[in-house]
Amino acid sequence: MYLNMKESSTDASLSVVQRQAWIMKNNPEMSRAEAYDQARREFYQVRYRQDVERRVAKEEALAVGAYFGKSYLDIGMELEDKQWEEYKAFSFQKAALQEQTRQRSYTGGDDEEADDEFGVPNPDENVLAPLEDVPKNPQAAPVNNAPKGFGQQ
Repeated sequence: MYLNMKESSTDASLSVVQRQAWIMKNNPEMSRAEAYDQARREFYQVRYRQDVERRVAKEEALAVGAYFGKSYLDIGMELEDKQWEEYKAFSFQKAALQEQTRQRSYTGGDDEEADDEFGVPNPDENVLAPLEDVPKNPQAAPVNNAPKGFGQQ
């Protein structure tokens, strides 16, 4: 057997590969794969027995009044719940702010000064060059529609 259960749990830290090497050295007729499978099975048996012993010891301790506190899972769930509640509060605030912004953007009607303030052109203004200024012949010289003093000499 890989380990006697009376040995300390630190002895269980021996690797499966070390046990495999010992099996191959003492049983030369056994192949490498067979030795590894045997060492692995022995390791799983020892690990199973240790887990059973730990569970029994915990149950016995609980039966006589021991308290172990929160498990790592409980602590993690509490932290996750706290983060979730913070995110929920943040997202509700963000959604309310976006809704207020959306509602504000539709108030005000046809205020031309507001359009000018933000640089949005009035749709009634003609921002294109008049058609008569566009040359009919594409080979002709381009017409300068820039304001006076802008790029002219």
